[in-house]
Amino acid sequence: MTPSAKTIQIFLPSGDPRGLRVAEITTRIVQVIEVPRSRLDEFVRMPESGQVGVYFLFGSDADTDAPQVYIGQTGDLRTRLSSHHSKKEFWQRALVLISRTNSLTQTHALFLEWHCLKRASEAGRYRVENGNAGSKPHTPAPLEADCLEIFETGSILLSTLGFPVFEAVAGTSDRDDVFYCQANGADGRGMLTDDGFVVLTRKTISSDRPAWRAWLFSAEPQTAGSRGR
Repeated sequence: MTPSAKTIQIFLPSGDPRGLRVAEITTRIVQVIEVPRSRLDEFVRMPESGQVGVYFLFGSDADTDAPQVYIGQTGDLRTRLSSHHSKKEFWQRALVLISRTNSLTQTHALFLEWHCLKRASEAGRYRVENGNAGSKPHTPAPLEADCLEIFETGSILLSTLGFPVFEAVAGTSDRDDVFYCQANGADGRGMLTDDGFVVLTRKTISSDRPAWRAWLFSAEPQTAGSRGR
């Protein structure tokens, strides 16, 4: 499906663009609130923090700097995020998905948690810190349709705020602008994407090319732009 044009509003409750940010598509009821860990006290004072919601904790591995995410749902965001603040160390920002009309139920939240875990794991952009996605909860068909629409909106808002957790770095492509390197003992493919230059396949890496080794430290696709050229 071809993406359609959208109007997205980002509200800064404190006026600080590095503080809390509230994003919404102006014609929909879903909001995503970005909460820096250092500003958690500001969020817990907001009435929205008492709602049912799905939340995402974003951070990075202390040793490898690999991006990480933990996904959960709760009937009381204030209490759950306060608990994670005292018990989980890796995260630096929480993003919470709620309804502007406070109409999400636990059934919505349980399905959305399962679906978000499944899609984030499939995308592979972030290392998912949950143990497993569990099994799909029983959800009536009309409510599941609502949840999928909520997920679509939430995915757009997360990406807009800089957290494209459901988007793969690069997938299969029929585009013509695929670059090949088959010289000096190296053999691989790469392409330019919105995230920079991405190596698509690792085959053979020349031992006298340290830059290639840096890009390809694992079998997963990596963006060269984030590791130097």
